[in-house]
Amino acid sequence: MKKIKSILKKNSLLLSLIVVIGIIAGGYYLNKNMRADIREIEEEIKTKHAQVTKYEKEKQEAPSPRLIEALKMEKVQMERKFDFLMNNFSTATPIVPEFTLYPAVEFKEFLYFSQDRLYKRADKRKVQLPVSLGFPTSGLSPQEQIPTLTLQFEVVKDLIGLVIDSGVTTVESITPGVPQQVAFYHVLPIQLGVAGTSNEIMRFLKYIENPSSYFLLKNVSVRKEGGLFRAAMGINAVIIKRTGTEG
Repeated sequence: MKKIKSILKKNSLLLSLIVVIGIIAGGYYLNKNMRADIREIEEEIKTKHAQVTKYEKEKQEAPSPRLIEALKMEKVQMERKFDFLMNNFSTATPIVPEFTLYPAVEFKEFLYFSQDRLYKRADKRKVQLPVSLGFPTSGLSPQEQIPTLTLQFEVVKDLIGLVIDSGVTTVESITPGVPQQVAFYHVLPIQLGVAGTSNEIMRFLKYIENPSSYFLLKNVSVRKEGGLFRAAMGINAVIIKRTGTEG
């Protein structure tokens, strides 16, 4: 019995990390189901809209007053369900600036000063960032690429902000993918590699799953090297479309 207690005590941090990862995986599964429900509602809305348009053109085929009343009640129920899903589906979004006068020059200045502030913030909290975040620092970026690059940088900046707040020792790598349009939101995949103590990694995972976060954990693998844990994560930034939002 003492031997078992000794083994449990020795591996308590690792066991805690496994439990937290299990909780995160459950949250991801729940979010996945909610997104599926949202897609189903969108298809229903499209179908109803097509029917209404048809009835406007062919009034003789329009439904009876009784059916109209039933449809109104169904609409109210669908709106309530949609509102419930939206309340459980973070509507936080990155603030993406627009450059209109000299986009290439303005973007380069924005990138330079924003990265400088980010590195100073990390240094103050003793969090080590990669030498480069992968964004172009020499020359001028093509104008057609600037909206996507700006969105990617803002998302990376917000994610690194969560890393810094959680106190993770090191960000080893961070690579944003190409944003994809899905219904009324964008999905931007990110590959993230961090290193730190088990408590730091667990705290960061909790920060990602915070209701105010627009990040969803897709997958994570953890290994222990020396006194640190190294975690490789696949993360989706889910960004609700706003008027004027690029990407």
